[in-house]
Amino acid sequence: MIHRTRRVLACLMVLCSVVAIPVSAASASDASIKAAIRSYNPRLLVDEGHFVTAIGEYKTSHNPSGVQAALAASIATIHSLKSKIAAQPAIRHRVKAGKAKLQVGLRGIIVAYERLKTAFGEHNVSPEAAKNEVANAGIAVDKARTELAEGMKLLR
Repeated sequence: MIHRTRRVLACLMVLCSVVAIPVSAASASDASIKAAIRSYNPRLLVDEGHFVTAIGEYKTSHNPSGVQAALAASIATIHSLKSKIAAQPAIRHRVKAGKAKLQVGLRGIIVAYERLKTAFGEHNVSPEAAKNEVANAGIAVDKARTELAEGMKLLR
């Protein structure tokens, strides 16, 4: 189960790398969306650090509460970012499409993290159900990663 969480962690890293894209020759709406994303980079990095630390603690203690708390914090941050992106103007069709893909990708990450949070809660009760939830989270991460990449391409 822990090895599969790497896929979810990879999604968070992709999200962090997406926010590092520089703004060059962007329209005002492009720039405002990118600025909103960039403003969340420090929070996302902190959440990623807490998640990695919680996974390490879970390996020794097998207590899922730390991982669940870290995932809850990540979910809240990503939901807030999604809301901030939604509030940004998008005038041109390309920017509107990119904004929509970013929102879909972020929603996918939220869904994946919620599934992973559930999986950690179920692991001691039903390991098979937990494995299924982790697999579903991995699928959601792959879809979200694709949407985020496509959305950022449209904003370039």
